[in-house]
Amino acid sequence: MPRTQIHDIEAQTAAIASPAPAYTQGAQTPSTHCYPNMFDDFFGIPVTRESLHDNSNSYFPPPYPESLPGYSLRAEPATLAMYLFKFGFLFPPFWIMGVVILLSPLSAPEESWLPAKSEEERLSILSEIRKVEVKWAKRCLCALITLILVAVTTGLAVWVAHISSQPKYQ
Repeated sequence: MPRTQIHDIEAQTAAIASPAPAYTQGAQTPSTHCYPNMFDDFFGIPVTRESLHDNSNSYFPPPYPESLPGYSLRAEPATLAMYLFKFGFLFPPFWIMGVVILLSPLSAPEESWLPAKSEEERLSILSEIRKVEVKWAKRCLCALITLILVAVTTGLAVWVAHISSQPKYQ
């Protein structure tokens, strides 16, 4: 290329000025006065003084209560039916033994059981233990019924599959 053409190209590029800045309209929403939030501006959410968007310091959680609720302070007593239910998943006949607890009365132990407690306190403890024992015994009953239903359903399905797979002679 001759030197004059290169000189002309350089002169042309130098003559081209940078583009004028784009005209943008400033946001007229109130949120620009509080703090910039592009999402609220885009979706048109008005920001007022009563809005949660106005004050970012209002997101602190409420203070914790002084004492815990009553249900978290008392643990359920461990009972035989509870252990029979849990170990019944390993040995299902334990669930049968757990169901027997529903049929048996809870007899009061001798006077030497909890000697520091009064008779009323011992009776209330016994009634609570019996209530928990019955709850776990009912769970043993539900687990046993479920096991029987699953076994019967599986047995019937296998039997029907076996009968339907045999050829029919006519």
